[in-house]
Amino acid sequence: MRVKIFVSHSSKYRDLAASLKLALEALESDQALEIRVSEQMAGATDWRQWIDHNVRTADIFLLLYPHAGMEMGWCNYELGRFYEQDSRRPVVCIKNTDIPQPPPAFQPYQAYDADTDGLMKFLRELFATGALTGGRVLNAGVDKVTSKFQARAGEVAAELAKQFADARVREHLYERRLVVSVVHDDQGRLDADASTIHGNAEGLHLLGLSAAVPTRWSALQARLGEHGAWLLDLAQAAVSVPTGALPPALSPFRTPDGIYIPLVIKAESADGQVRQLVLIFVPAHAERLVPMLGWSFPRGMPDPVKYLLHLVRMMFRARWDILEPRYQEARYKAPAPARCLELARLVVADYDQMQRQSEADGQSGLDRFFATFHKDLRGEVTACADDWMRGTAKLRDATALQADELAMLLKDLLDNNSHWLGLASRQFMHAVQDLG
Repeated sequence: MRVKIFVSHSSKYRDLAASLKLALEALESDQALEIRVSEQMAGATDWRQWIDHNVRTADIFLLLYPHAGMEMGWCNYELGRFYEQDSRRPVVCIKNTDIPQPPPAFQPYQAYDADTDGLMKFLRELFATGALTGGRVLNAGVDKVTSKFQARAGEVAAELAKQFADARVREHLYERRLVVSVVHDDQGRLDADASTIHGNAEGLHLLGLSAAVPTRWSALQARLGEHGAWLLDLAQAAVSVPTGALPPALSPFRTPDGIYIPLVIKAESADGQVRQLVLIFVPAHAERLVPMLGWSFPRGMPDPVKYLLHLVRMMFRARWDILEPRYQEARYKAPAPARCLELARLVVADYDQMQRQSEADGQSGLDRFFATFHKDLRGEVTACADDWMRGTAKLRDATALQADELAMLLKDLLDNNSHWLGLASRQFMHAVQDLG
């Protein structure tokens, strides 16, 4: 007689259920299993009757639990039907490794972690030890080192563990998600009163919405006011998406917690009209973008003043991004000689990178650099540049450094940086006088 297993799962993870079914069948030695998943249900079948019959006649109830946020309504219903028939039959949960325990209804029962070791334990207890089959051994080879079935079990466990890991990654990527159900009026235009917005808890919380009921597009637009520019962009995108065009960039969304970038990651359309849009909100981390975007200057600002401020910005970066952190470490943390050499290389590499960025921005050139400073300052500018080149050359050429030696070299460069800032401030006074 075959051992009947009912696999309970969310429809979202139907591929994982199908893979598990094939994996278990690959370990049978004499077709001892009958595995039921809902995707086997034929068309026009009374699905409730199919579930009741297959759950009630199953010998083992197996829940696949890849994500803690998985919808459990039908799984709990199926467990109730299984439990009504005979509470002594085994209930098993295979849960992802980042989930501390099974869902509440399944906590009294056996659970396996969905890593290779946990899945191998499940396979041994199902096929070789009889722990899940009332003592009946289905395939002892699964637990024998010399058997081809043990090697196959290892491959099966590794592949299933990878699919569970993929489920973790997929859920992690789609935080702060919104789903917009788009309705059109008789003229084919977006109906803001009929279109609704729902999503996961993180996405709704970001907009100050409740998950209890969907929110009307028009209500959200009124709520956001001037901060809802991305909704206007989205309305325009709803027109172009059905043509196959890529969704346009949406306006950033500012909240008390920071700036977020809305991204359209999925769209569904029918008959030339968009029906659904799925968005995620990605934190912008403005402080990380500033070094890439640079400073924004008024359009009418004279180029010499812009270039001088560009130089000042580079001086600030050199001091507080490149020199100061490494000096503090060398001065107060007594790094080992190997770490001192690494710090010296990092300083030189950061200076080189800043120079490359300046060239890419079209802001390099010795002639332009020296021409920026007033003729009365150029002697000091030349001397300061020579000091900087000597200081960085010592770091670049060093083959061994102690912490106190490195601290002294970095202190010299910090003093040189102070000199540069002083020259820049004096040049700024010249520039202000020229404006008058």
